[in-house]
Amino acid sequence: MRKLEKAFTSMLFGVLRVFIRVRKVGAVPRASVRRILVIRQHNQLGDMLCAVPLLRALRATYPGAHLALLARPLNCEVLRGADFLDEVIVYDKREFLRSPFAVWRFSRALKKRNFDLVLSPSTVSMSVTTDVLAFLSRAKRRVGPGSLHGRKNVTDFLYNVRVDLDWSRDPTAHQTQRNIDLASILVLEDVSRELTLGLSDEDIARGREHLDARRGTHPLVIGFHPGAAKPANRWDALRFAEIANRCAEIYGAYIVISSGPDDDEAVREMTLNMPNEYMLLTTQIRHVASVIRHCDAFVTNDTGIMHLAAAAGAPTLSLFGPTDPLQWAPIGRQHRFILGQGGTVDSIPVEKVWNVLTAMLHDRAAKL
Repeated sequence: MRKLEKAFTSMLFGVLRVFIRVRKVGAVPRASVRRILVIRQHNQLGDMLCAVPLLRALRATYPGAHLALLARPLNCEVLRGADFLDEVIVYDKREFLRSPFAVWRFSRALKKRNFDLVLSPSTVSMSVTTDVLAFLSRAKRRVGPGSLHGRKNVTDFLYNVRVDLDWSRDPTAHQTQRNIDLASILVLEDVSRELTLGLSDEDIARGREHLDARRGTHPLVIGFHPGAAKPANRWDALRFAEIANRCAEIYGAYIVISSGPDDDEAVREMTLNMPNEYMLLTTQIRHVASVIRHCDAFVTNDTGIMHLAAAAGAPTLSLFGPTDPLQWAPIGRQHRFILGQGGTVDSIPVEKVWNVLTAMLHDRAAKL
């Protein structure tokens, strides 16, 4: 069925390519850029957060421009209010499926915003939906992938600046840099590759208040995320429980556990083996970030919450198996990662995690 769908898509856009003629553009003068849209409409939280340095670089390069992000409902709130963004536009694919007029209404609203520059970062895969949304904006300059790792983009004709993206000569290039590489034609200002969020003072205070109401006199707060959407990325939940129990018994730490839609089994297995107090975070993602911000350390699998914890400001220890931490692990001196042998996260021993975590706690204590 998927092969049939791909064949139909390829045939459809092959026909459209004949009728849609887009004039390519060359250099983009800085003074000509007044309204910018970045499209990151996938549901993957980590992919979107890895675009934050690109957004900050655009803000630094075009300080007077209006900068907007297009995101899905699942992720739209996490960057709302960020000082490097002026607007978050919500794209809900379900509305498009419910109503044949939704596409027309949305495209009309995009066009009315008069964007003169649109960027569609693509680091893992290319998206027909993203390319169509970029075209519907009718921006004067639309920058998107012409190809990815040698695979041609069937809808590249919807862009007038097409970038061939290929990191085969630099396979460890971090995902934050890969997002920025799409905008090479713009010659952006250099910015830090560390992740940040748009948490307001009110968000931060609310997270502190919620945590303080539960932690009592516990001197430390240590967070854990035992789940992951991909089973191969999940470290054994019983091992998470063992680390959490040591933190509670040796350091007197209060335990915070975050849980997403795919994490019920891992969380249940972890908490059934924890006699100590803990807080379970399952609410709106912005609130989760505001609580995690106050953790003295956060231990997580390689998943979206890993990026959220680092962006919120918690020292993050991430556990990797099949994916490359040099590409995906959070950047910053306060963060650490451990890579399992043979691409298997369960090959990481408990003692290794414990030793790295205690070193992180000691480093943090020394700085306070």
